[in-house]
Amino acid sequence: MPDTPLLKVEHLAISFGENEVVHGVDFDLLQGEILAIVGESGSGKSVTCSAIAGLLPRGGHITQGRCTHGPTGAPWAAVGTPANAPLGRGLSLVFQDPMSSLNPSMHVGWQVAETALVHRQCSKSEARTLATALLKEVELPDPEAAFEKYPHEMSGGQKQRVMIALALAADPEVLIADEPTTALDATVQKSILALLKKVQGQRQMGVIFITHDLDVVHAVADRVLVMQHGRIVESGEVNTVLEQPAHPYTQALLRARDIEHFQQNAPSGSPLVQAVNAAKWFGDFCAVNDASLAIDRGERIGLIGESGSGKSTLGRMLIGMLPATSGTITFDGEAVDPTNRTSMARLRRRAQLVFQDPYSALNPKLTVGSALEEVLIHAGVKASEATHQVRRLLEEVGLEASDAAKYPGGFSGGQRQRIVIARALAMEPEFVVLDESVAALDVQIQRDVLALLDRIGQERKLTYLFISHDLDVVASFCNRLVILEKGNIVEVGETEDILRQPTTEYTTELLASRPKNLR
Repeated sequence: MPDTPLLKVEHLAISFGENEVVHGVDFDLLQGEILAIVGESGSGKSVTCSAIAGLLPRGGHITQGRCTHGPTGAPWAAVGTPANAPLGRGLSLVFQDPMSSLNPSMHVGWQVAETALVHRQCSKSEARTLATALLKEVELPDPEAAFEKYPHEMSGGQKQRVMIALALAADPEVLIADEPTTALDATVQKSILALLKKVQGQRQMGVIFITHDLDVVHAVADRVLVMQHGRIVESGEVNTVLEQPAHPYTQALLRARDIEHFQQNAPSGSPLVQAVNAAKWFGDFCAVNDASLAIDRGERIGLIGESGSGKSTLGRMLIGMLPATSGTITFDGEAVDPTNRTSMARLRRRAQLVFQDPYSALNPKLTVGSALEEVLIHAGVKASEATHQVRRLLEEVGLEASDAAKYPGGFSGGQRQRIVIARALAMEPEFVVLDESVAALDVQIQRDVLALLDRIGQERKLTYLFISHDLDVVASFCNRLVILEKGNIVEVGETEDILRQPTTEYTTELLASRPKNLR
């Protein structure tokens, strides 16, 4: 590996207004290496890379130091020089959420071709040929047909492949991948990581890989930087840092990876929610096929499967958010019928859903207190009592009563997820569906939210359906697992039994796809 760095970062400091958030960061990125940057939310890892790319949010500015293109010494980012941002001229990015990065009204192939037109100054026909070749390079099936698709016609993994192709269209020397696999299920994550390593090796790019998943770091990176409070507290070869960490913060991150196994109330033995041969069709597409499942009171069920397997659809069917096309679903012996308003009004009080993304689940124009009061008043609580109950709910989920006056933008991701949980609890439910509700959180915050859900579940005697692609998280929290493949329930059993001895090839593949098995 060459000694001359592709990228050199020297004494980088970044501020928002008078608040300095990154303090004197130094590192090099070598040709042909993958450098991982890890740390909790707010550690400064993403904002550091945003500064390198010239994409600091409004109000952010480099106050000290510089970033240079190592072989030439040319400035890529420095104090007061946003015009020197390297994006598109030697550096490209792959973001976490491809859906928010792709234009929904434009064929994906032309989005890739557009990058080539801008940065390679080629003709339209040459750009199309290059874009098709790139779609083939990122291993999309039938790249000519994929060129003409819109983003909504592709799976999450396919959209992320398009984002990688789009980044490669500028022929970068440096690629920054910011949490590119966080929202993907285990098998898709495995394939995207393998693709990134393959492309990086073939092109000999330098890659900065931002993540909070230390198992992913161990699987793909050569070196690692650990950031805390805007400073690099430890750096070195991956095996050395992760197997013999010297800094207390790195040691804490590694301890947080060992997810606690929560003790649960014994299930009652009487079903609260039951589905018998339930199916859901969207036109000629079968999303859920003849699903039969019983969930006991007080039980915690983990619903596992790849993207598109029908997990979220089944979860919504169980609480009446989607009508079943055929079969029956009952809640406490009463038929779940979305067309029956009286029945659904009762069910809304007893069954609630917690979404994956707390950012889009909360109205940014409403204070947290107003958002919770709205739910309480809808549930029949008098306005005079709602304020007191809002404070109680916020304290129950580990926040301060005074937080009621703040807007969602004033909270971290983990805090917002607590607020969304509080909103679900406002209805005093018995059954809570958690749809990928900790997927986007870093390891320590994820652990804290799981502990919160465990405590509240014990105190309120809640029944949980935990939808997730993260087998390790689900296994720590749930007493039984349900495995879905292409809309079909292929395996149901006790958590320990399935983890120790899966009975289907599909479950075996899911277990093997976890990052810790890729090392």
